[in-house]
Amino acid sequence: MKKVLSVVAVSAFVLTAGAAFAGGPGKQGVGETVMPVGCPEECQQQLDELQGSQAQQDERLAAHAQEIEALKQREDVYNPWYVRGAFKMGWGSQKDYLSRDMDNDFGYGGQAAVGKLFNSDYGDFRLELEYAYQKADLDDMDGDVTLQTFMVNGYYDLPVTDMFGIYFTVGAGYGDYNLNAGIVETPNGFVNYVNHNNGVFAYKGGAGVTFNFTDQLAMDLGYEYLGTSDAEINNAEFTSIRNHNIVTSLRFMF
Repeated sequence: MKKVLSVVAVSAFVLTAGAAFAGGPGKQGVGETVMPVGCPEECQQQLDELQGSQAQQDERLAAHAQEIEALKQREDVYNPWYVRGAFKMGWGSQKDYLSRDMDNDFGYGGQAAVGKLFNSDYGDFRLELEYAYQKADLDDMDGDVTLQTFMVNGYYDLPVTDMFGIYFTVGAGYGDYNLNAGIVETPNGFVNYVNHNNGVFAYKGGAGVTFNFTDQLAMDLGYEYLGTSDAEINNAEFTSIRNHNIVTSLRFMF
């Protein structure tokens, strides 16, 4: 009887061990969730919810990483410095020492500037140093007027879309006003020929539109009012010196 019981015990042990090694109860399959011993169905549900929450957090972290990378790329293409070249055409006038109007014909000129861009959440601000020159013939008499300016300009750029925006500008600085003309001084027609220049205070204001072709190239098209203080030419004062210009500029950012 003892031999029979021993054989039965050994057989039971062999069967139990074989089931364990063959992947029977208690062996975890690949990819299966380990359920704690005695964990009911509610416990398993909580584990699944925790795993789902972790997946959502991973997705949010990945999205934040993409946003950070986009901001880094934007900083990489941000070009605060620029150079600007412009062509302008317009008309102007002044009054002679007898307060007579002296109108100018259509004239032409150019501008060259270097500046810096300051970014903000409410638009961009630009500050630049500009040299400009323009010339126009006088309308009712032989002669011409030239004006050179060295100015500090400020701009406020207001974007409308990524490619289009509007701007406003003001500027002030030094001007060199030159008048080359024959001026009638007396009723009998005596003519005094004037060819002289005078340093004046120059100021301007304007507005226009901007077209952003690329991150480095933009075009400005706008109106500019350019005026100066009174000029003293051959001991005679010329007043109300003003010009109305249409300005087309190209800006290269670097």
